[in-house]
Amino acid sequence: SLRQDIRILHKAMLLLLALLLFSCSEKQEPYPDLITEFVDMRTDADGMFVDMTTDDGTCYSIMNTNIKPHHPDTTYRVVAGFVPELDAVSPQALVYSLVGAQILADSTAILRHDPTGIESMWQEGRYINMQLTAKTQGGLHHWGYATDSVQQAGEYNRAHAHHHLSIHHNQGQDPMSYSQTYYSSILIPSIPYYRIGDTISVSVHTQKGLRRWTFY
Repeated sequence: SLRQDIRILHKAMLLLLALLLFSCSEKQEPYPDLITEFVDMRTDADGMFVDMTTDDGTCYSIMNTNIKPHHPDTTYRVVAGFVPELDAVSPQALVYSLVGAQILADSTAILRHDPTGIESMWQEGRYINMQLTAKTQGGLHHWGYATDSVQQAGEYNRAHAHHHLSIHHNQGQDPMSYSQTYYSSILIPSIPYYRIGDTISVSVHTQKGLRRWTFY
């Protein structure tokens, strides 16, 4: 019958598709596991990138020789996509992508809270990292952080101080149009009067209200 013919044809097509998928999977080589992290990348006297250090302290020699030279003897804060070389005697990595990141400076004296967006914030090693977003038409935005207050050790029976920070964002005259991502970090030892063991809270003034993260 017509119904039986359709069923037979359907089964044959499924079998053919399964064979094709199996054949394709046999030929494909596995993609390398790309790691994307905030890192500090260092250049040599010729401006070539020589190594990078992740926030957990792992230092990789950079295998690439085709990255455009930058300022000599400089450390850059970037978000890098890379693949470690597992067979190397010492840690090495091949870098596939680089996006600049900004280390936020103390901007308490010029603090502004123009609304911004934020995708995530976390602490890793000496840094608090964040993925901020803002509406822009390509104009210049100014970013930083401010110390709003500090609860000193001893207050409320606290063993360590608590630093209350907020993100400084100056939109300037840039119209709010499309969304752009800004990768940023706060270097924890640079926070005024910070000591190991202190607590840090970071507030972000967003379009939907105040958001806060606390790190111990």
